[in-house]
Amino acid sequence: MGLKSAYLFLYNAVLCGAWGYVLFLTYKTTQAGGGLQDVWQAAEAPLKVAQTAAVMEVLHSAVGLVRSPVMITATQVASRLFILWGVVVLAPQPKAAPVELLTLPLGGGVRLQLSLVTLLTAWCCSEVIRYSFFAFKELGMQPYVLLWLRYTAFILLYPLGVASELAMVALALPHIRAARPLSIQMPNPLNIGFDYYWACWVAVLLYLPGFPQLYFYMIAQRRKVLRSGRSSSSSKLKHQ
Repeated sequence: MGLKSAYLFLYNAVLCGAWGYVLFLTYKTTQAGGGLQDVWQAAEAPLKVAQTAAVMEVLHSAVGLVRSPVMITATQVASRLFILWGVVVLAPQPKAAPVELLTLPLGGGVRLQLSLVTLLTAWCCSEVIRYSFFAFKELGMQPYVLLWLRYTAFILLYPLGVASELAMVALALPHIRAARPLSIQMPNPLNIGFDYYWACWVAVLLYLPGFPQLYFYMIAQRRKVLRSGRSSSSSKLKHQ
């Protein structure tokens, strides 16, 4: 293993472990009867480290360590950082309240709740799969189960993650509208105004074209990759 592969393996392995730890803390807290505030207190520090460390992926792409497009990588990382630092950290409501989305046909008025727990579940599961996939790739290994999960789990995790992210924004907007954090009021020496409340609305509107485009792109990639993965596995078995 060369220095480049060793570094990328270490980076992906550490981040896989970090996201796994966040997931463990999330469900350890909920199983112990903790509420959303307790979940946040338990997972806050490792979550901030794990998500912010993704900035390195933009650098990896920019310097050619990986083949991912710089702008796509930067956009994906920025959207996650916006939700974490610009919404969840900034406002109290996302850390304390759920959003009831709809009544499920299970009887007893069961309702689907989007909350910090569903957000962390979607983020952690997708990242554990992604980082473990890339860690094994640097070892020259491609377990089919990881390949399948990499290109299948998103079918549920991506909509759950996006819905949870939008729920976090919806919960935070009343506070942001009242407190106007990160805003620049006029007049000022630079003669520049900025309203973070409306910036959040712009970010939400960008989800509308972005989600279906990326989701159906991933569906197409799934067909292509899994088809070639099955062919590769069959070829290896024939030569054993």
